[in-house]
Order: sequence, then C-alpha cells, then structure tokens
Amino acid sequence: MTIREFTQKCREQQGKYRERMGEPMGVGPHLKKGTPQINMLVDGDKTGKNFVNEFTFNYAKCRVEKKQPHETIDEYRLFNNMLSSQPMAFNLFCPFIQMLEQGKGDIVSRIFQNIFPDKYISEVTEVGLEYLDTDIKKYLNDNTAMDAIVRYKDTNGKPAFIAIETKYTDVLGENTSRKGDVRYDEWIKRIGMFKPETEAELLKSAEAAKDKNKKLDGMKVVTQIYRNFLLTECYGIVEGANRCYSVVLAPAKHPTTEKEVASLRNELKPEFQHKISAISLEDFITKTLEVCPDEDKAPFEYFKNRYIPK
Repeated sequence: MTIREFTQKCREQQGKYRERMGEPMGVGPHLKKGTPQINMLVDGDKTGKNFVNEFTFNYAKCRVEKKQPHETIDEYRLFNNMLSSQPMAFNLFCPFIQMLEQGKGDIVSRIFQNIFPDKYISEVTEVGLEYLDTDIKKYLNDNTAMDAIVRYKDTNGKPAFIAIETKYTDVLGENTSRKGDVRYDEWIKRIGMFKPETEAELLKSAEAAKDKNKKLDGMKVVTQIYRNFLLTECYGIVEGANRCYSVVLAPAKHPTTEKEVASLRNELKPEFQHKISAISLEDFITKTLEVCPDEDKAPFEYFKNRYIPK
C-alpha cells in the first residue's frame, strides 16, 4: 500500500469505531475551517471518548491544563482526532503510568523486559509522554520531544531509558528547523556516532539551515528522525544515562517506517547501529498481553481492537 492508501484504511477503521461508540462525526483537522471527517469526534474534551479509560482522559486534561510554552500538545487533536498518533501514544502508555501509580512496578518491568529483551531492563522506574525538559537550551534548543520515554535501571543498576516515537499513519517529516540558534551541529560532533562522510554532510546542512535564505537542495538535512535520535543521545549525556535507545513504534504494515529507520541506521557507525530500531504495534501489544495480568488487560485489549489495522 501507499501511505495514502494505508491512511485511508486506518481512517475508515477509526470511523467505524466511532460509529460503534454511537458518537457523532466531527470536523477536522482543526475546529475552525474544518470539514466533516469520519475519524473526528465532537466535544471529546467533555466525553473522553478518544481514550482507553478515565485515567488516560484525566491525564490528558491535566497535561493540557499545565501545558508549558515549549510543548507542542494540540488540545483539539488530542481530544477529538481518532487518527492522530498523539492520543494513540497516550492510550498505549498511560495504562503503564496508572499501573506504576498503583504499585505494580514489578509487572510493568516484566512487560517491558518481554517487549525489549535486548535493552538490559532490570526495573522500570517511570513512563512519560510528550517529554521534553523545560530547559531546552541544554539540548537541541528546539521543540523536538519524545512521544514516550521509558526510564529504568539497567542490569548494572544504573539509569537508562528508551525514547519512543509513536506513529499511526504519520510519516517522519523531511522538514528541518530554520532557527539560527539550534544546537544540532554541536551535538552531531559531540556524540560522534555518524560515519565521517555523513557527519560532514549533516554539519554542512545544519550550518546552512541557520540562514533562512540559503537553499538546502541536495543536502543531507537534519530531518525528524535525525532530530529524535540526537535528542535521545544528548539527553542521555546530559542526564548521565548508562544506556539509551531510540525506538520507532508503528503498525507492521506502515509503508514507510522500515525505510525511515534504515535511512538513519545506515548513516551510523556500525558499533552504534543497534541504538535505533523499530517495533510494530502488533508485537508491542502481543508481548504486553503475554505478561499482563487479566485484571490489567482491559486498556490494552481496547487498544488492540481499536488501532491494529484489520
């Protein structure tokens, strides 16, 4: 399938799910000047129908109420767009936050050990969403955020984390920041993980991008997947993490994920290529349900029924 065909298939799936809930069709992608779309809800900020349970709905409301200036949470999209990857991330990871708050950290740890057997997970300590440290100047100095972050103690008892980019029908963008004060070039050099020729090309384009009048045609630009990776690595350095990994989470049939991940992995030195990987939503949910106790399965079953492409 093309990405257009895949998106339409997922849109229709969300539209049918909305109809089964008995919810009217809303407008999108924005409230103002939006058009009727089968994947849009009406008054989702009041009904909570875009979320797996009450806990997730309340978490979303709290994040909107306490939104920081650097955060890119879109309130209308979060509450009303059933096709958006932002509420999808909330629906997948908030149940883990709830379990941690209920004192079920041992279960959460076993689940993530099952999902990521190669990440040296000993004990999961925190799960976060739309995470970006408030002091962005310490990192990339842009609005790049981690869709989800799983913090844990590794098998050496040291702090580690996995930064997760969640995608439903999204394509990791080709856009690059044209702000003059971003720190891409500094971190590209500091982490030292790119092949020499790639590093040289990225540094050239990062410098050119600071000048809005310069054209970037033909350059290897710092696209979203590069920015996500850079954020993970610089955050790991600043925070003193013993291990950190970047993971892209998307449906198995998503048409572009494999190519996007390979486009970055192939530019890394061989010894660092394991730091970027992809996992399908199908595998993530299957491995979660393999370990999750019956009394905690409901939100994950909801997720499976709603999001996994039929």
